[in-house]
Amino acid sequence: MTIANVSAWLLMLLPLSFSPGPANILFASSGAAFGFRRTVPLLLGTNLVCILQSLVIGAGMGALLLLYPYLLNGFKYAGCMFMLYLAYKFFRMGTAVAGSLEAPGFLDGCILEFFNFKFLIIPLLMFSQFLGKQESDWDTIPLLTLALGLITLAANSIWILGGDAIHRLLGSVAAVKIQGRIYGCILLGVAVWMALR
Repeated sequence: MTIANVSAWLLMLLPLSFSPGPANILFASSGAAFGFRRTVPLLLGTNLVCILQSLVIGAGMGALLLLYPYLLNGFKYAGCMFMLYLAYKFFRMGTAVAGSLEAPGFLDGCILEFFNFKFLIIPLLMFSQFLGKQESDWDTIPLLTLALGLITLAANSIWILGGDAIHRLLGSVAAVKIQGRIYGCILLGVAVWMALR
């Protein structure tokens, strides 16, 4: 890739990776509720699936999703259901004793990212714009995937750290209960937004 292509790649993918979406909202919420360290398993789960999905899409799954868009709708609605489940968990945090609930874990991260329709669009866009049609370009799939994985890891970590900073500022039991209700409402809103898009 040329310097111009790298610049275009960054200009396209940085805003997409750092913008609010289902995963980033959950990262901020989990960081605020449970801190950075307890959110790491969620982070690892989402980023593992991010890399696997990117490799699969780069290898041709993206063409299948473009041919059968109803498959993408299936991912979207399954993702909505999972976001509703996570919203329920945060609403429970709003009524539970602080520290009595488990932070979302590795498997939650895998499920979230697998059904995260916003993320499915990102590698589709990336490969449609930056992967050539020649056979020699196939070696760029792992490189683009690794670079995207690093960007999403950085973006997700920043969202978690932001949530963790909120927790440190507002960490009383009463504030944590209010945060649980607020984050539950935000995740509920994200689920509704996902369903209506």
